[in-house]
Amino acid sequence: MNSFGHILSAERKSRGVSQHRLATDVQTTQRHLSFLETGRSKPSREMIIRLSETMQLSHNQRGELFEAAGFTSPYSQRNLDSKSIRQTIELMEKYVLANWPYPGLILDPEMNILSFNQSAKSLFMLPNTSDAPMNVYDVLLSNGFMERVQNWEELSWAVYLRLRRQAQKHPQFRQKLESYEAAGLFDDAIKRLAHSSEVPPFIPIMMEFEDGTRLQFTSIEAGLSTVHDDILSGITIELVLPINEESDKLMRNQP
Repeated sequence: MNSFGHILSAERKSRGVSQHRLATDVQTTQRHLSFLETGRSKPSREMIIRLSETMQLSHNQRGELFEAAGFTSPYSQRNLDSKSIRQTIELMEKYVLANWPYPGLILDPEMNILSFNQSAKSLFMLPNTSDAPMNVYDVLLSNGFMERVQNWEELSWAVYLRLRRQAQKHPQFRQKLESYEAAGLFDDAIKRLAHSSEVPPFIPIMMEFEDGTRLQFTSIEAGLSTVHDDILSGITIELVLPINEESDKLMRNQP
């Protein structure tokens, strides 16, 4: 098999899709798809796009298919330092974080904090600068943050499930999950899951500070639509959302 055919066959099989099913979905024949995988036929650019969309390949994987077929890939290889990526993050900072009245964070695909507004700095006790990237899970599971959480048993359940879902999809989160489990941070969460008779629609974060101030909030995730880049598709904006009037007033009045 040629390089393109090898990649195509491997991606198809990894998804448990038969040649017949994939051929039907991309509106071709099984015979033609077989010829593509064995190298007897050369794919068109249109066919590569249909195959990529149907198998939901990442943009990097799509670029590999184009190049393996002898075409110049239309998908650029970018990283967080790329000019276009930095410009996009700056747009998020200017038009989202700067205008959101509550804490807001911009997170990279590995949940490292790329940027935050002043309200988030106060709530999550974030430093102005850091030598190493701060991971949002390390912030949530730090002693300083957990000591202020009144409902940690319930909240640990939500954090555990979210991290577990990410670890199932992305290898970079598995080691982090295993390290937290080994430290016993999720022991209560696992017990609650095992003995819970009802799953709530969502679990708020309930915090109390040294001066008696209390906050209740949750958060929502946002991301760019019309994205055609793997880095940008993994960047999310985490926006804190108060769930009562007292928390709303307190957060809006934060310096």
